[in-house]
Amino acid sequence: MNLFALTHSSKDNIFRFPLSQPLQTQLRAEFDKQEAVFFQNIEEEVSFNGYYHPESDEILVIDNFSDPYNLAAAIADPMSVPRYDAKNTDLSNIKAIFCGSDKHPGRILIQRFQQSNVISVNKFAIFFSGDSFVKFSDDGISIDQKICSVIEADGVLKFPSFHFVRQIFEMTSYFNEATDEDILEFSKCSALSISDSKKFMGNANQFIRKKIISILKSNLLDNIDCNSLKIQAQRFKVSIDLSSDGKIVIPENKKYLRNLLKFLDEDFFESTIKKTPYVSSSKRAVQ
Repeated sequence: MNLFALTHSSKDNIFRFPLSQPLQTQLRAEFDKQEAVFFQNIEEEVSFNGYYHPESDEILVIDNFSDPYNLAAAIADPMSVPRYDAKNTDLSNIKAIFCGSDKHPGRILIQRFQQSNVISVNKFAIFFSGDSFVKFSDDGISIDQKICSVIEADGVLKFPSFHFVRQIFEMTSYFNEATDEDILEFSKCSALSISDSKKFMGNANQFIRKKIISILKSNLLDNIDCNSLKIQAQRFKVSIDLSSDGKIVIPENKKYLRNLLKFLDEDFFESTIKKTPYVSSSKRAVQ
């Protein structure tokens, strides 16, 4: 059993934990258990698109994931990886720990690592030993109770939460947000009326940028009847104001803006049987 740390360092960002034989056995059992829990009750794998939030029996996947750290190389040749150096290594610089799967060769099990996982002598940490508490004499770490992602032998990344996996890997190429250029293109759409494009761009948070890039990709604004859209929006209690020349007015009020962007991104839907209007927290096309 080999356990590795991935750090925030720009180079030499992987090191290996030296482990006693009894600890190796205990860690192997722990990661075997966490691996089983990670895949427990998973019925379907869903291709990651940046918008869909998986149900408890689903897991997100990215095919042909490009691992920038080459974690597999460390697992394949552990002795080539630098060993933990207590004098020159800051444990708080760790962002993930990982190991290979015992039951599925080539699979990599990854845990997110937080500051709270560091046990530092600077904090005057104590632990119970025998019949009394004693002070930690050296720095240490605590192992989390679950893995947050897996890389399969064929390069498929699997994860239930994008929020956690993006804290470990650079995910920009897999998850698009509108750039300033995209927002400028959006503001110039003939169907829209924006009073202050620069202010709109300056207030564009992550949610707004996600919605804008999705709307632009859909080409929905290319050929729309704004009056008809306004009538449809009323069904979902979304207020759309039209300018004197018939364009959709982009509201400055953040709540109204969010609702409008959700509507334009087709986040609202009507139930098939009861025709009840709903807003979706995630979006996935029917296969």
